Amino acid sequence: MAPPRSSILELFDLESSLGFLVYKAHQRSFAEFRRELDAVRLTPPQFGVLALLHNQNSQSQTTLCDRGAVDPNTMVGIVDRLEAAGLVCRGCDARDRRAHCVQITPRGRRIFERCLPFQHAATERCWGGLSLTERTRLRNLLRKALRSWQPQYGREARNHE
Repeated sequence: MAPPRSSILELFDLESSLGFLVYKAHQRSFAEFRRELDAVRLTPPQFGVLALLHNQNSQSQTTLCDRGAVDPNTMVGIVDRLEAAGLVCRGCDARDRRAHCVQITPRGRRIFERCLPFQHAATERCWGGLSLTERTRLRNLLRKALRSWQPQYGREARNHE
C-alpha cells in the first residue's frame, strides 16, 4: 500500500533517490573514463562498440544498438567516426543485404587493447571504495533491475494498444 501523496512529497530526498544516485555514478564514471580515453581520441561509447566487436566480431548495427543500449541514430555516428579512424569497417550483412555489418580492424583491436589499462584505472578511481564483493553485488543488482524492466515495458506497450 502506497503512502498518502502528502507524505511522499514530504519524504522525497533527491540525494537518496536510486535514479539520481545511479545517474550521478554514471556521470562520474563516464567523465573519469573519458579523461583516460582522451590520450587515444576515443569516447566511452566508441570504446564500448570496440569492446562489443572485440569479443564478437562482425555484428549488425542493429545488434550493436541492442547490446550497447544505444539508439540507432547515435550508433550510426559512432560507427562513422570509428570507420573514419580506421578502427572498424562496414559492409553489407551476408544474411540481410539491407543491414550493415560492422567489423573491428586490426588497428581497432590494437587501440582497444591499449585502452584496457585506461578502463581499469578509471574503474579503480570510481569504484575503488567498494570491495570486490560489493562491486559484484552492485553489478548483479543492476543486472537484475535491468532484466526486470524489459518485460514491464512490453506489458505497458500492450496495455496502451
